[in-house]
Amino acid sequence: MISNLYRTTFLLVLIALTGLAGGCASNDYFSLPTSARQPLKPAPRINVYVMPQSALDLSRKKVLMVPAYMAGNQEEIWGKSVTSLIHSLLLQENVFGTLALNPDNHLDKAEMLQLAREKGFDYLLEIIMPGIIEPAGDSPGWVGINFQLISTRKGYSIWHIYGETQLLPQPTFHGFFNKQDYVPAPTVGQGIESITRLTATILKKGGSA
Repeated sequence: MISNLYRTTFLLVLIALTGLAGGCASNDYFSLPTSARQPLKPAPRINVYVMPQSALDLSRKKVLMVPAYMAGNQEEIWGKSVTSLIHSLLLQENVFGTLALNPDNHLDKAEMLQLAREKGFDYLLEIIMPGIIEPAGDSPGWVGINFQLISTRKGYSIWHIYGETQLLPQPTFHGFFNKQDYVPAPTVGQGIESITRLTATILKKGGSA
């Protein structure tokens, strides 16, 4: 009787171990390996508030870009680098025939338009940015940009495009059988690039009637 008890106990233990091993193996079907977790790319949303009533080819137009206006002390901290980045991206995208950068943005709009007109520019490009939220740790970030293309001859906006995007991190995830490592959010620069390139694509399409 004792030997039968030992035999029964051994069989029960063996069945339990087999089930546990099978359960661990099947976990691969319900979880992703850490290496499969990729950073989330910015996904900008674009609103077009003003656009040309008929197709407008900007590829031969001369444009004077005003350094970015930024909220609070962010202009002092980031203004030059943000302006340089946007200017460089628009040059890469070949949106305009000429895109010159004015040294400063201290003149008011009327004075800036007059300056651009006197220098032979067709349009003035204003960049206005609400306060940037820089991502930190598990906290997401955010960036938004207003692009206004103003006719130096007529004095009003031909294009007004606003774009914004969240900068989302992926917090550490603890599952039952695995752990997925923390993935940082995209940088502010990556957010600016995503908005600017998408805006450039819209500008190159030229608008519609």
